[in-house]
Amino acid sequence: MRNDSLTGFRVSSSLLSAPFMKSRPFLRLLGLCTTLGLLSLPALADTLPDPATKNDVPPISLVQANLWKRLDLADFTLTGVVKSNNNKKQYPIKLLTKGHELVYEFQKPPLQIRVQLDPGVFSVQKRSSSSAPWADVSSAEMSKSILDTDITYEDLGIDFVNWDDIQVLGTDNIKTLDAYVFEAKPGPKDHSRFAAVRFWVSKQYWAFLRIDGLNAKEQTIKRVEVQDVMEVGNVHKYYVFKVMKVANMEPDKDDIAKSTTLIQIDDGKEGSGLTQ
Repeated sequence: MRNDSLTGFRVSSSLLSAPFMKSRPFLRLLGLCTTLGLLSLPALADTLPDPATKNDVPPISLVQANLWKRLDLADFTLTGVVKSNNNKKQYPIKLLTKGHELVYEFQKPPLQIRVQLDPGVFSVQKRSSSSAPWADVSSAEMSKSILDTDITYEDLGIDFVNWDDIQVLGTDNIKTLDAYVFEAKPGPKDHSRFAAVRFWVSKQYWAFLRIDGLNAKEQTIKRVEVQDVMEVGNVHKYYVFKVMKVANMEPDKDDIAKSTTLIQIDDGKEGSGLTQ
């Protein structure tokens, strides 16, 4: 077991990871963390980068294109459990990934959620079983809790990266990683619960390092953090997240969570059954 100098994660030959990057599995880890919210490092205070660094940031169109490339996922099935401290319940889950598609399969009660990461348009659908047709998650449902956890459909969809109003804030550094910082604000048709989403993108890996959902007072009300990673696969090795914490934050208290949900992956194997 060692401490990775780039991320601060505990890394060994058998860690929790995400299936990505056929030739460079660590970058695939960044991609999967992106799909679930972010690759999280130790939380920082809600400070903004120096505006004088705005000219050092590339166009958002370039950033969006590179983020989308990172979301080309390997063909994998991950199994684990979602643990909610709201109701003290545990929900068995499978996560299927292939290309730009992810399917979250909750076993009890049965619920399946599909996220399509098409260029410029990320969509979220759900159904009650493998034999049922997929139905679009309505804008009214996007902010609703999934099975009384801290996870919402909007959290899984990460569509803020496609919003029209995305402003450059400058450059920053998170745990030795240089980052570009942006703030996205929803338009009238985006139907977000957030007044803005502030996000940090790694200069080196083109992946999210941090994402904060903000209220109208620019206080953080939602945060997602990867706690651990692991390695899966026999012939081809990939890194996937092992434990991810999704938190609803206390807006008036710096970096204090009022409720949390853990997504824990216990095993992974190649082959998802997805036909994309």
